[in-house]
Amino acid sequence: MIPYEVVVLAGGDSSEREISIKTGSQVYEATKTLGLESELIIVDTFNDVLNLQFKDNTYVFLGLHGGFGEDGRVQAFLSGKGIPFNGADYVASGISMNKALTKYIACAIGIDYPNYFLLKSYEVKEKDFEFLSNKLGIPIIVKPVSQGCSKGVHLVENEKQFKDAVTKVKQFKETILVEEFIKGQEITVGLLDGEILPIIDIVNESTIFDYYAKFTPGYTSYRQTTLSLQTQEKVKKISLELFQRLGIRDYGRIDFIVNDQGTPYLLEINTLPGLNQHSCYPKACYFRGISYEQMINIIIEASIRNHVSNKNSRCLS
Repeated sequence: MIPYEVVVLAGGDSSEREISIKTGSQVYEATKTLGLESELIIVDTFNDVLNLQFKDNTYVFLGLHGGFGEDGRVQAFLSGKGIPFNGADYVASGISMNKALTKYIACAIGIDYPNYFLLKSYEVKEKDFEFLSNKLGIPIIVKPVSQGCSKGVHLVENEKQFKDAVTKVKQFKETILVEEFIKGQEITVGLLDGEILPIIDIVNESTIFDYYAKFTPGYTSYRQTTLSLQTQEKVKKISLELFQRLGIRDYGRIDFIVNDQGTPYLLEINTLPGLNQHSCYPKACYFRGISYEQMINIIIEASIRNHVSNKNSRCLS
């Protein structure tokens, strides 16, 4: 039995607020099914979190996506108060939320990733398209450096599309990430309690797995991967190493695209994967024979063990 009162946090002020509320609501329903004493709290701002009153036996289940909920701020606050929570710590959260920092970690351990350039939104000029397309080829991908749920992702094939994409990405007030386009099979790799889940192929009619493709019912389907066993083993190995280097142990998700030669290219790390009915992470658990409620229970129990282990390590040091 889990000896904590569970507070499910959802909402936030990021572009992913709507998805967060769906995740939080479904997680809350699962905790009730599990017989846990729980409460769903919808927050709007980081100050709302700072002003919450937690009990000594509170466990926080983060159903937040993006923004302060996934960039390390909430994680740092909860860690400082000694409150256990799901997902990565504040260091791994901050790194993983930023796709450029994620690439630096990948580079350090020899994981391939698409070639890229970082642009300051206020410095972008129309003539940059010629330079970028010469360096990266056509088409190219234009997206914000720190948005999740594939928000603001654009496939660009000409100068007009580049200008339009940059204008739209500027609304996120972030550095702009421009990547080479890798043609291949997009996959996602989940971790649950230290073990890699079945690899999932993302199947849709779109050239890129953008926000519309992710969350439009019936537009995208998920299946157990059809990649060769050799490629699967490589993907599992590098995924586990990346999770371990970042200290992510209870759960998380990594997205890759695998080209025709079987080379996986890292796209991004998700430290708080979506857990609503259209999300691919619960589907990976299903392929392992794990129900939604069992998944939530395992995440909570694993993160509590990690919290106690980290607390004991600090006491011994």
